[in-house]
Amino acid sequence: MKSILIKIIFGFCTVIFMNACHTYKHQNIFIQNNKKNSKVELLDKKNKPSKFIVEKSTNNSEMAPIEIPKQKETVKKLALKKQVKIPNANKFSLEKFINWNEEKLVKKLGKSHFVKEEGKLKNYQYHFKECFIDVFLLKKNRIYLVNYIEKRPTKLNGKININACYKEINQKLN
Repeated sequence: MKSILIKIIFGFCTVIFMNACHTYKHQNIFIQNNKKNSKVELLDKKNKPSKFIVEKSTNNSEMAPIEIPKQKETVKKLALKKQVKIPNANKFSLEKFINWNEEKLVKKLGKSHFVKEEGKLKNYQYHFKECFIDVFLLKKNRIYLVNYIEKRPTKLNGKININACYKEINQKLN
């Protein structure tokens, strides 16, 4: 007896929820009165006999007044007419040092200010006015090759002026 009663209540709730559509596009389309249905013309014989036209009614006395949100204006996209120069197109990069051997590094940048060696790892530190450079070399087949490069500020918790740092390193290379 209880299971039949539960099935009836569940079916009734399902029908109510299916018919209670409250979105902006479908505002109670299943519960609206017959007056709206009488104003719909299914066939416009005067202009186009093969097309269907639906008119919207202005009688919304059964529904609460809801303001439909307005569509946002789209932003127009324009092509740039002005030529834009990219600064530092031939940008200097520390990545070009990767896979250099120890001899080539010392020839190009000079003797480092500090050298630390631990097992297969060697660390060369170069001190410039704008930044410090740490060059890490790994030993492969009895030769040390540059594996990683790190730049850091000259002051503790300071900021690096990367462009000035790269400019200074580039001057030392040339």
